Amino acid sequence: MESLTEKFTELDIVEDERNEILEIKTIQKYIRKWQENKNKLEPISYRGDKIKINDINVFTYKNRSNNDIDNKKRENIIVCIINKTIPEQYYKLSLRWHNLRNGISLYLKELCKNQGILHVEKIGCIPKAGRHHHYDFKIIINNSEEFMLEFKCNASCVNDTPQFVSPMKPSQYLESSYEEHYYNNHLINLVNEYNLPLPTKEEYLKYIHSTNPTCLKLHQEKYYRGCKPSSKYSGEENDIKFYESSKKASRDSIMSFISKYGLNKDKLTNYLLDTQKNKFYMLYKDGKFNLETINLDDYIITTVVKEPRKSRYIAQTKSNKNLKILLRWKNGNGIAFPSFQIS
Repeated sequence: MESLTEKFTELDIVEDERNEILEIKTIQKYIRKWQENKNKLEPISYRGDKIKINDINVFTYKNRSNNDIDNKKRENIIVCIINKTIPEQYYKLSLRWHNLRNGISLYLKELCKNQGILHVEKIGCIPKAGRHHHYDFKIIINNSEEFMLEFKCNASCVNDTPQFVSPMKPSQYLESSYEEHYYNNHLINLVNEYNLPLPTKEEYLKYIHSTNPTCLKLHQEKYYRGCKPSSKYSGEENDIKFYESSKKASRDSIMSFISKYGLNKDKLTNYLLDTQKNKFYMLYKDGKFNLETINLDDYIITTVVKEPRKSRYIAQTKSNKNLKILLRWKNGNGIAFPSFQIS
């Protein structure tokens, strides 16, 4: 016969299970309510973009194929937070939005402290990103103090970034024209091999620094048809061979050019000083923002060593730091937009 103790124990277990089920249902109810409230939030329109609450995820993305799109989204979010155009509900319904705002606030306090600004009435932010600017935001404090900020994601210091600046038209900082070197010694052979039209040298030099040079439209289309990661990939053998040939021509041309010609260190130094002076870095990694200031001696080039097999020059600066100056193509090897990548 079952004892009273055993009966009471069973009743206690049943009661505990009921309580657990009620707790789970209560939690599920609040989760559903939280999700419903999130879904009701209107997106924020800014600079042709739509910022939604789930866009906070762009601060953890590391997919380089979408880096330009994600970085624009990150920059837009930062501007909207500083300018207080994000609805308060975003911060109430998302701890990550709340923490991001706090991180930006702490960064701006550190900036003010660094610059000796003791009293702050107003802070505004103007986006300045783009190839014609060398920084991402202009911060305006008390309608009088202005600061240029360069934003870098997934980096706690500038040395962690793949590049801190990418000068266009690199030949102006070289002893000779790389673009002419490529045209004369590699492009002519490449287009003849694949029966493609050859633009005049004048036309080529005029348009090669755009992302989609009109004089190489057919060449660029064929290049991406042969590039497996590209959405335009065709799988056609001739396209794939052209893609591989273009990459080889690019590699060979850069190696032969660097072997023969040096860097104009004075011109590049002037460019670096002009673009880096008065700039502050806003570095974001693992939920934290770090402030880094500029030491101009880091950008005064004293000596240069060639590394043609690595497609780069190594420049030593006045502060004994090394700058890696990579010569590369941004929009298709040997096809469009030669530039430096400096890290």
